[in-house]
Amino acid sequence: MTPPPSWQSGHAGPGSPSGSVRPPDTTGTVAPPSRRPRSGRFLGFVLALVGAVVGSFITLGVTDQFSGQASTTPTAGSTAAPAAQAPIVIDNMEDATTVSVVAAAVTPSVVRVNIAGTIGGTEQELGLGSGVIYTSDGYIITNNHVVEDAEVVTVKLSNSEEFDAEVVGTDPSSDLAVVKIDATGLPPIPQRDDPPLVGETAIAIGSPFGLDATVTAGVVSAVGRDITVPDPVSGRVEVVPAVIQTDAAINPGNSGGPLVDNQGRLLGINTAIYTESGGSQGVGFAIPEEQAFAVAEQLILTGEVEHAFLGVSGLDVTPQVADRMALPEEAGALLTEITDGSGADEAGLRVDDVIVGVDDTEITTVTDLVVAIRSQSPGDEVEIRYFRDGVEETVSIVLGEQDS
Repeated sequence: MTPPPSWQSGHAGPGSPSGSVRPPDTTGTVAPPSRRPRSGRFLGFVLALVGAVVGSFITLGVTDQFSGQASTTPTAGSTAAPAAQAPIVIDNMEDATTVSVVAAAVTPSVVRVNIAGTIGGTEQELGLGSGVIYTSDGYIITNNHVVEDAEVVTVKLSNSEEFDAEVVGTDPSSDLAVVKIDATGLPPIPQRDDPPLVGETAIAIGSPFGLDATVTAGVVSAVGRDITVPDPVSGRVEVVPAVIQTDAAINPGNSGGPLVDNQGRLLGINTAIYTESGGSQGVGFAIPEEQAFAVAEQLILTGEVEHAFLGVSGLDVTPQVADRMALPEEAGALLTEITDGSGADEAGLRVDDVIVGVDDTEITTVTDLVVAIRSQSPGDEVEIRYFRDGVEETVSIVLGEQDS
């Protein structure tokens, strides 16, 4: 029998998750309260640090189980489109492999993000992560948990140049952040227009344990994974939907770095691992490119990200619930809480209503509801289909804005 994962909190401090990071939270609908976990679908989400010579290395760790519903992510206008990257020429193609060619092409677009703070009156390095160059004029995407509450952030390029960095904005809900350095002519990470495919090559590049430009390779193990995370501050259980799972080795320090395909195009931003030891066990997670770029554009434009808010908590419908509620099928999101003053409250939704549709999207689980609302903006009006006392009803709701 495999023992349950054990965790060490490591060192607290700016840039370190322990005691300072709120896990990514749901946008649009609040997932089930932690006091009523769903058996077989609860996924704990903790923040683990691994100490080493150069300091604490930041990563997110995931425990328990996860679900695999495919889902979609929001899109945004092209407000800061990265420039095209020139191809890399490999001199000796006989010795080249797909991974080596991709590594040569992509590594210049990958950076190390150093976090420093003051301890006992002395500035010290407290942690590090990775990042990807988003635009040629110095905007860099990394994880929120890498830079949140940092006093000093510096960025080291692949050519060893170092720059002071400004934190442009962070979004705890998606665990993404953008920092800016005073540099031009940088090689942006290449974009990809189509979604990842299960089984295709996946290559991670970053600074695990401070070892810059480390390359690991594997495949896309799954797409549409939904990570359910407890918020240690509010006690709620939140959902980060539609992440990419990979078996490419991801370790502390890879956080914020890229997961790319066999053409060097960004698949996602590495953000979490399932681990019992604190190191890679072949189950890593990345935030999809589309979501990362959409969040980055909002952060660059305004310094923050607006998330639509419905104002409900819920559970997946079980066979028992379907029977009790006289539902036509075992599907939907059973409402367990309604936030006072929210759009759901003002529209008259009640506890024990079962939401089965948002506009043209069928809702079969709470995660479906999260994803459907996540694709909207504050102020949007959506049509909610729900069952009450066995009768299907429809109501229009104007979505609010989620508090940060």
